[in-house]
Amino acid sequence: MRVGVLVGVILGLMPAASFAKDASPDSIKGLYLTTDFPALTIRAGEEASLPLTVYNYGLPPQRTTLSVADAPQGWTAEIEGAGKPVGAAFVDYDGKASLTLKLTIPESEKPGAYQITVNAEGDGAKSALPISIQLAPPLAAKLTAIPKFPMLSGSARSSFDFAVTVKNDGANDTTVALKTDAPEGYTESYKEQYGQQDITSLLLKAGESKDLTVSVKPNPSAPSGKVAVSFEAIGEKANASAELTLDIGGLPAITITGADDRLSGEAYAGQERSIPLTIVNIGSAPVVNVGMTATPPEGWKVTFDPKRVPTIPVGGTLKVNVLLTPGAQAIAGDYLLNVTAIGDGIDQNVSYRVTVLTSTLWGVAGIGVILIALLVLVGAVGWFGRR
Repeated sequence: MRVGVLVGVILGLMPAASFAKDASPDSIKGLYLTTDFPALTIRAGEEASLPLTVYNYGLPPQRTTLSVADAPQGWTAEIEGAGKPVGAAFVDYDGKASLTLKLTIPESEKPGAYQITVNAEGDGAKSALPISIQLAPPLAAKLTAIPKFPMLSGSARSSFDFAVTVKNDGANDTTVALKTDAPEGYTESYKEQYGQQDITSLLLKAGESKDLTVSVKPNPSAPSGKVAVSFEAIGEKANASAELTLDIGGLPAITITGADDRLSGEAYAGQERSIPLTIVNIGSAPVVNVGMTATPPEGWKVTFDPKRVPTIPVGGTLKVNVLLTPGAQAIAGDYLLNVTAIGDGIDQNVSYRVTVLTSTLWGVAGIGVILIALLVLVGAVGWFGRR
């Protein structure tokens, strides 16, 4: 009884074993053209590369002719081997050949479902590989402009250099014009990153991005504070913008004037003279640590009252007296005295014209000497005349 059951089980398994043997790789013969991706989605105007493999199972080594059928008009379908276009491949016994199908779809092609067939034909054997292609609608034109640092700090004399990346996310190449909307008196310029040449536009291929330097120079008289400017990248079918902010710090600036706005005066040789000067902070930040210096002619003496002040506020005024003593031997005439005010961030100088006069006492003394000499002469003549 047990022996009969065992024999029945063995007999029941025999067909399955026979089927498995028939389906083994050793029993498969012929040419087989395969790909890992028999269906793909692309867009009009794009290119696609599809890996292909031709297998020879159990057949003699043979030359296999390759072709593509059913490609719509205007499409480019090409089979490459080792990076070059090929029309046939030699496949050894139980060997294979690796190929690539290159597809180029014209931009004018309408979206929809398409199918092409790749054929491989050898000596009495052939294989056909259908490939389904879904043509998706083209991407809409799209540009982006992204600043690395949207806010920079500086003064009204600084150049604010923003790093901005402009990218073409559309399906087509486009020419992009560059523009910045800034307040009156501001200037703008554009360069490609690490470039030296100023540009006003650039060409961006589909999917390409470029790094730019957007330089904005404020009006030199711009007040302190935050100033927003808008950078624009204007394409043929799409625009992009980025908001940039200039954080402008205050900037000190001064003027130096004399009494009645005159920078000239008189002084006597060897005598001290006080010359009043007025310093005004016309900038947008306090003037700090202000000191006075002068470069007088040789032999002259110059001091200041005060010589140094800690600060002059915005719009503030400082009165300074220049205590000037020309040299005692100075010759009458005009001389230039250079006066400089130096502080944190400022260095302003003016030239003050000094007219040197000689004292009238010398004239009186000279006349006295002459009169005495005349009296002596007259007395001498009278004395000798009586003798």
